[in-house]
Amino acid sequence: MNQVLKKIDLSHVSDSRWLIAIIYSLFGLVLVSAISQSNLSTGPLSFAEWLVVSVIILLAVMLFSVSLFELISYFVFLPSVRSDSHIFTRVHANHLIHPLTTSLVLATFTICVVSRSYTSWILWFFLLIVYLIQTVSMINQIQKEQIADSTVSSTQSFATLIAHLIFGAEIVTLAGGARVISPWNIRKLPEDTWIVDVRTKPEFEWNRLQGAENYPWGAGLLNASQSVPKDRTILVTCLSGHRSPGVAVMLRRLGFTNVYNLNWGLLYLILLERGKRGQGKFNLTRPNRTTSERGKDYKLISYGYIACAFSILILAPLENSVETAHVSIIRRMIGVTLGLSGLLLAWLAYKSLGRNFRVFAAPRRSGNLIRSGVYSKVRHPMYTAVIMGFAGYVLYWGAVWSAAIWLALTALYVVKAIKEEEVLAQRYPDYNDYKSATKRFIPYIF
Repeated sequence: MNQVLKKIDLSHVSDSRWLIAIIYSLFGLVLVSAISQSNLSTGPLSFAEWLVVSVIILLAVMLFSVSLFELISYFVFLPSVRSDSHIFTRVHANHLIHPLTTSLVLATFTICVVSRSYTSWILWFFLLIVYLIQTVSMINQIQKEQIADSTVSSTQSFATLIAHLIFGAEIVTLAGGARVISPWNIRKLPEDTWIVDVRTKPEFEWNRLQGAENYPWGAGLLNASQSVPKDRTILVTCLSGHRSPGVAVMLRRLGFTNVYNLNWGLLYLILLERGKRGQGKFNLTRPNRTTSERGKDYKLISYGYIACAFSILILAPLENSVETAHVSIIRRMIGVTLGLSGLLLAWLAYKSLGRNFRVFAAPRRSGNLIRSGVYSKVRHPMYTAVIMGFAGYVLYWGAVWSAAIWLALTALYVVKAIKEEEVLAQRYPDYNDYKSATKRFIPYIF
């Protein structure tokens, strides 16, 4: 199988945003088709079907929860590395998203089983094909990066590579016999711990644990490990915990008995060590990183709209199922239209921002004021997109109580926009002129 994949050169599509967009669009179509064409007239599910559905949905929920948390945490932390962010984004973005995508593929499978909609099954098979293309392309890209880092042969078995990419880091690490250790517990390891850093050389030079040795993608580790006692404690690290598990498993299979994988990678350790000046083993070479104006991020507001968003996502379909409310086709169509329009607007806003995009109110030090594209009409199109998307979601489900939460969500975004403009006005001298020439959320209106 590995030899077949090597002949299929799809590495050039591994970073394709269109491919990811197609996958998530097909997921939405499967969901809509299953809801609108549910066919339960053939009777209830058998015990075997319920067992399969339960196991798969449990795995999907676990993958979705873990990967979504990691994805949010990654992009929250990423702006603090500022000018160095290009080193990490290409390496990690798809690795973070892929387990999340896997969870959606599994979830849609269970939806097709329960709904028994033939259209949903056809769409799901298309979704599966595109997902497999994405997976193969990412494997090819990983193998090319290993070769570029002078790895003669992969230190990870092909099965480990596949499982790691699809299911994420922690499952692979535990299944392979290695141990997972949290960043705040590494100082409990012995002083003579062998720290193996498997990141690329630019990442290793940027920041690392003192005393760590660099083996990009595990290159050269087989030879180096021959002179190391089998009972010596080993800590394997990378940036976000998505490359080190395979190497940790490999060392475990070589007979090392005390192998640890740094859970969540150096990203979270850097976050914990920010502002500290520790020395010695297990301390970072660059612990005291400045973070610009992150204190002005209005965290309570952020926590508020995130809580509202998650509440709407969960409560709207639940409310619809409990109250068995009838939602007209017209209302559903309006909801879908609003939701898709929100996604389109968000993409246009992201496209206009480019490298200026960040989740914090404080702008990048190296950034500039964007006045082109959708930003020529409104100052906060990304917020408008989120409000539109959730409005469509609430309309689609016909959820009354969720509509009240949506109003709270909208109010929080308005408050955040007002406060954010105060920060932007201090950063950009011409922001007040831009403010007078545009509207906050809706062109020509508000």
